[in-house]
Amino acid sequence: MEALAITALFLASCVTSFIATRVVKNAADHIGLVDRPDERKTHERDIPRVGGLAIIFGFGFPLLLLAANSHAAGLVSKNISFLFAMLASGSLIVGLGIYDDLVGADAPKKFIVQTAAAIILVSFGYHFTFVSLAGQVVDLGLLGSLASVVWIVGVINALNFIDGMDSLATVVSITIAVAFGVIAVARQDAFSLVVMTALAGSLAGFYWWNKPPARIFMGDSGSMFIGLLLAAGSIARPSKSPTAIIISGPILALALPVIDTLIVMKQRFGGPATPLSKRIGRLFNADRRHIHHVLVLRFGSDAKAILSIWIVTLLFAAAGVMTAIDVTKRIGYSAGILGLIAMIALRYQRKRSEKTRNEIAST
Repeated sequence: MEALAITALFLASCVTSFIATRVVKNAADHIGLVDRPDERKTHERDIPRVGGLAIIFGFGFPLLLLAANSHAAGLVSKNISFLFAMLASGSLIVGLGIYDDLVGADAPKKFIVQTAAAIILVSFGYHFTFVSLAGQVVDLGLLGSLASVVWIVGVINALNFIDGMDSLATVVSITIAVAFGVIAVARQDAFSLVVMTALAGSLAGFYWWNKPPARIFMGDSGSMFIGLLLAAGSIARPSKSPTAIIISGPILALALPVIDTLIVMKQRFGGPATPLSKRIGRLFNADRRHIHHVLVLRFGSDAKAILSIWIVTLLFAAAGVMTAIDVTKRIGYSAGILGLIAMIALRYQRKRSEKTRNEIAST
């Protein structure tokens, strides 16, 4: 698509989201749809929690206007099944998020709806088809669909879990969306470029209200919807090429939230020995094990924690872009390894410093 049209879409999404966020914030304040502080949360006052509605409107409304363009209409007609899949699965996730923000949903309910949304995407072509290992290609068959469902549900929850500090999920998601947009340009995938441009613009407009100190939170309606879009964007569509399960391109760009979630799940499951059913239940218990919690304790500063996480996300995003381009693939993998080392150092350095302090105190 023309650069002018993409720029106009970004700006339209940004402005729409900015205005919609103000409207949603005022309404939430008036009705009392606020997030109250507790022992797990860093804010000290009641803050509206349904900002995801503004993000969704900022994402969708400009796309509707764009459909009036003849080129855009042609793009939609060529990708109608994928667009339908995104709308159907997105509607489920938005409904779940709004229900959770207003009433509260337990882990089983969330998992069931998230899985249903993932199955819709997979059934319309968003799925892995083969594994590429050391030059050998193995057709996955039905296992590819299963792996895709697990991946989509995992990314939805990873974005949801990282939404624990003012603007953190917003800046991480913008960075990944921009990386996906660049990859779409490299692959000449106009459909994905349009989707990621609208998402990045909507998040940029929301950021003004969500930056520290946040005046509104995106809530589960926002974080899960973003996770769904990024999960779908990380899986190439059949109209372009089959997708291999390899750590490259968009999958690598999502590394930080996904790896952080896997680490936390392992820590929860491997806690005090209890019956298996209780250990599984612990996987879904909220706690302060995520990387943003760790870094706030270590730095004593939300701003330093957010900056550190963003830098690592940027490394992974750059790695994702470079591994999607043949001539920079090796540099991309090097950047990905550097990002992984930086993430591990940030997460576990605090434990070493605590051990040192304990040793000093005992002498």
